[in-house]
Amino acid sequence: MNRVTVAQIKRGGFAVLDAALVHGPVHLMKRNRPSAVLLSEADYSALSASATSVDANSERAWRVLTDPTIEPLGLNAEQMAARLGQVGVDWSDR
Repeated sequence: MNRVTVAQIKRGGFAVLDAALVHGPVHLMKRNRPSAVLLSEADYSALSASATSVDANSERAWRVLTDPTIEPLGLNAEQMAARLGQVGVDWSDR
């Protein structure tokens, strides 16, 4: 884990952070505990882009779980039970 303490930042300023970012995300430590994570612009952009696609999928999954009129995979409850039976999955085992 790439760590930088508040004391190191006070002594060295942004140069300390720039040097640490070369090795990846930087965990900022405050009182010997992780306080925040500093990312490079490239890492942040990649994370933001992946979060956008995940959000769309998460929204669809949430609607499927909460809206009883939406049938996941186009299967109703009986069809889903039959399909699970074909693959040997029993919900009572879970």
